Amino acid sequence: MKIFIAVLLTLALAAGLAAAIQHDSGYILIAYAQTTIEMTIWVGVAVLAVFMFLLIFAFVSLRRGAKVSDKIGSFWNDRKASRGRSHTTLGMIAFIEGNWAKSRTLLTDALKGSEAPLVNYLLAARASHAMGDASASRHYLGLAEQTSAKASIAVALTQAEMQVDKGRLEEALATLTRARRNAERHPSVLSLLEKVYSGLRDWNSLLELLPDLRKHNILPPEKIDSLERQALMGQLEQAAQQSDVSGVQQWWKHLSRAWRRDADLTLAYCRKLEALGDHPAAEKVLRIALKQNWSASLVMLYGLIVGSDISRQLSTAEAWLKEHPEDAALLLSLGRLSLRNELWGKAKDYFERCYRRSPSAEVCFELGRLLSNMNDHAEAERYTREGMQLQGQALPELPQPH
Repeated sequence: MKIFIAVLLTLALAAGLAAAIQHDSGYILIAYAQTTIEMTIWVGVAVLAVFMFLLIFAFVSLRRGAKVSDKIGSFWNDRKASRGRSHTTLGMIAFIEGNWAKSRTLLTDALKGSEAPLVNYLLAARASHAMGDASASRHYLGLAEQTSAKASIAVALTQAEMQVDKGRLEEALATLTRARRNAERHPSVLSLLEKVYSGLRDWNSLLELLPDLRKHNILPPEKIDSLERQALMGQLEQAAQQSDVSGVQQWWKHLSRAWRRDADLTLAYCRKLEALGDHPAAEKVLRIALKQNWSASLVMLYGLIVGSDISRQLSTAEAWLKEHPEDAALLLSLGRLSLRNELWGKAKDYFERCYRRSPSAEVCFELGRLLSNMNDHAEAERYTREGMQLQGQALPELPQPH
């Protein structure tokens, strides 16, 4: 119905226009300099209509051409981006496989169509580092830093990891210190700092770092405890190297109560006191420690220490027999403490009880030495020979003169 009405209106308009043209065609004169153009008004209208049609046609064509050009440009850009992604993926695979040269080539080729080249630059730097090309590595790190203001931490971490890998720990520390100013609690920065401090044996700095490692769950608790023990041991070694017993004692005083109950640290501390000649202090620490936590290694050292009162020291150790009657380490130490008190028979008894409980090269040699000095040479020789066997130093069976 709508089409029918439109056709009728068009026919009516055409009929009206035809009647108007027949009734009065009109007249148009255009004059410019010596040139004149004459036409009827209806021809002028037709010319104007054709001109407007051509103008609109040209405008539409230009718009369509621009869209086609955009589509062509978009097509090539998409193709470059797709090729870049493909090369980046292949470059990563080559990197993981350890094919450094191929990886670097693919990653740098992918930069042409990449809108986010940071990863490509960082991996290219790592690949160059693996190839031993330090100059190229620095070049790609520099380019990576220019890609974004937020790339500084990633670049610093990459650089520090490569410095650690090459053993340039002082340089790595400087790099990480700068990075930490911008990202104080960044997990990777803290984790790398732990490695650097451990490598440099900077135990004070490592101990200061551990609370952050623990707070942010960067390492398992048992690993952090192990690092803390390692750092404390390192501090003790450094203090002992000064050959100053007061420095070693200051280290012990600064320990927390929990660490003073640690058998390994207590043993190490008492050995340093022994080495520096302060046996009475070592005996006191061992006596207190063994009341709190029984330890075979501490008991063994207690038998080697010469306290201020060796008679009381023997009595103290004998009191422990009530709770630990079959402890081989305690029996061996009691034998040695008896020797210091010149109680030969008691020493022999303790050594023999220790031997019956747990034969070892150490107790065999103690019995061999004691029995030899007691003129029981046959038994002394037997224990000495057995001690060598237990120690893996037995002599071969060979003929001997009679």
